[in-house]
Amino acid sequence: MNRRNLIKKMGVVALYGSFLSVLSEFLVSCKAKDKILRAGFFSDEEFVVLSQLIDIILPRTSTPGGLDVNTPYFIDLVVRDCMSGDDQQLIKTGLQDVHKAEGQTFLSLADDEQKQLIRNIDENAFKEGNNDAWFRILKKLALIGYFTSRDGMTRALNYVEVPGDYKASVPYKKGDKAMAKTFLMYW
Repeated sequence: MNRRNLIKKMGVVALYGSFLSVLSEFLVSCKAKDKILRAGFFSDEEFVVLSQLIDIILPRTSTPGGLDVNTPYFIDLVVRDCMSGDDQQLIKTGLQDVHKAEGQTFLSLADDEQKQLIRNIDENAFKEGNNDAWFRILKKLALIGYFTSRDGMTRALNYVEVPGDYKASVPYKKGDKAMAKTFLMYW
């Protein structure tokens, strides 16, 4: 067996091992609607910028938004407890760069300017040879945090409660919500 592959696989096992505790802490926190939860990894300023980014990525519509289900808290937990020091620094640096973009602070920009800046970062993050790889990680964590929350799973997706009758094929009509899964298939 290749030692490098073994170390990578052990890292994945460790990640999943700590991720379950993070996920359970996050799910319990979803009941705390009255207060803003913090894991304490990000500074106050970084956490406010993170929250604003989440509100732009997952805004409230007919379903709850990312802020409604404490997605910034989930990201704070995952970055603090599950990421390497290099990845933690990558996310912190990305948030700090966004905050200082356009020659002024991110929070002082108008809503449209904030959205346009994030749209540009999003487009660049998924191009080859990009400098915004931190945003891909952040967006992935935002989606995982949102869709593993109770409201994200039951109100934004077509949730079929289990246990119940097994249905091998659930009818789908164009325009229906996607089916919810109760496990993390792609991390």
